Amino acid sequence: MRVSVYSREAIESVIADGKFPENTAVISFYDPAIKRIDEDYSHVDYSSVCNTVFYSELDDLDLDVLRRKGYTYDTYFPEAPDIAAFIYHAYNRGMDIICQCEYGQSRSAATAAAILEHFYHNGISIFSNYDYYPNQVVYHKTFDALEQYRRYHDNRYYYAADTDVIKKHIAQLQFTETLIADYKPEDSHSVVDFKEEIEKHLSKKNMLHHTQEEIINALKENKQPVYASFKASKLFYLYIGWNPDGIGTYFRYGCEEIPVYIYFNRYYFNTSDYKLPLHLRKSKNITFSLGSRGNFKSLSFFGKLSWDRERKMIDAIPLIITNMQA
Repeated sequence: MRVSVYSREAIESVIADGKFPENTAVISFYDPAIKRIDEDYSHVDYSSVCNTVFYSELDDLDLDVLRRKGYTYDTYFPEAPDIAAFIYHAYNRGMDIICQCEYGQSRSAATAAAILEHFYHNGISIFSNYDYYPNQVVYHKTFDALEQYRRYHDNRYYYAADTDVIKKHIAQLQFTETLIADYKPEDSHSVVDFKEEIEKHLSKKNMLHHTQEEIINALKENKQPVYASFKASKLFYLYIGWNPDGIGTYFRYGCEEIPVYIYFNRYYFNTSDYKLPLHLRKSKNITFSLGSRGNFKSLSFFGKLSWDRERKMIDAIPLIITNMQA
């Protein structure tokens, strides 16, 4: 995906010359301040060349002047989540993106930098270009919205423990129950948000382990199970009967490969972005057994791990598993 930055003058010249690029979406910013001075002022008209346009009427304000203009960080640029969805819509259709504002230096440059950083990790190419002065608030809000959209978008299949199970863990950890006020295991967005929030709380208490070596060291040093969050790939299925009841992977520890067994019988299907299969449309049940969908290749795990000394393996009790990728 190519991402480019234009001023109003530059893009109107491209349109007038009949050189607007094909298969391109546009994010176009225009100024309320100019509109208040000039009644005839409006956004750039792309109707003759493009039907995939997101218009945003946004003052170009830095963080230190937001309050003087009656804004907070949260109330300024409320369209960021919608722009993130628009960007992903264009990305999934294989489109390029033009970011345009009045002078092609601040809001448009910030949006382009956020897109490039999110997808390709090279947003610095915009910040290091002296032709641009990216608006820091627009950059951070767009980038954060894109990161959040990815967490939701990639979470087609997931596992979520029942609310009562989560409540027990919250009580044991002596966390406030407000942490799970919005937790709904049947809502994929709620599950993603809760996973992120509880991991933050555990990290603040130095109670969350991530790397394989760190997890194994913690298990060997402590008699109690430990909380862990990790991404696993190269998965294999665990069978008790005909259908798989869990997923396994291996942790490498020195020269050893230590098996990790994750048992769970059912997982959720994200119904917010995908249609239910025909055989489930008449039912309110939106959970699946592992045998009903095939060959998961990776996942993001959060839960409790314990060391089984007799079998020399790790038992993993899942609380939240997201991004189960087939």
